[in-house]
Amino acid sequence: MNALSDADALARATAALSHPGLVRIISDIDDNGPLQRHLLSRTLTGLPRQQLRHATAAGRALGLLRTRTHGGTPALVLTSAGKELADVYDTAARWARTHHYPCDVSDFVTRVQATLTLLGTAGGEAPHAPQAALASWVRDHAAALGYPLTGTSPDEMQLAA
Repeated sequence: MNALSDADALARATAALSHPGLVRIISDIDDNGPLQRHLLSRTLTGLPRQQLRHATAAGRALGLLRTRTHGGTPALVLTSAGKELADVYDTAARWARTHHYPCDVSDFVTRVQATLTLLGTAGGEAPHAPQAALASWVRDHAAALGYPLTGTSPDEMQLAA
């Protein structure tokens, strides 16, 4: 792929990874451990069932989530790719909070979404820590996204057209 293709692929990847339900599920499991499937809507309040279903299906399809029995009950757990993505989300949210991005009173999901959107469109002006974290994750897990990138280091990966 050429640089333009890589930028397009990364923009699509950031769009897939910034789904609000996916951000919430990945972050909740990372913070609190396995999430019982029958408690999804009670645990992740404010997300409609359809959004939860979509996020769960996307998480499985991307190799981020799997179902395991936890305490005799089916529960969602993170794969290694999911754990690494949770670290990317934390890095993005931490940068956004420090820089009051997109605004002073943004919540975690909004910060992650806004930062991923910025990374998908900002090119060389992207914030370094989140850019490096995302570039590393995409480089390691691009096949699961269906958007293989050619860059081999964060500096070589172009994050925008």
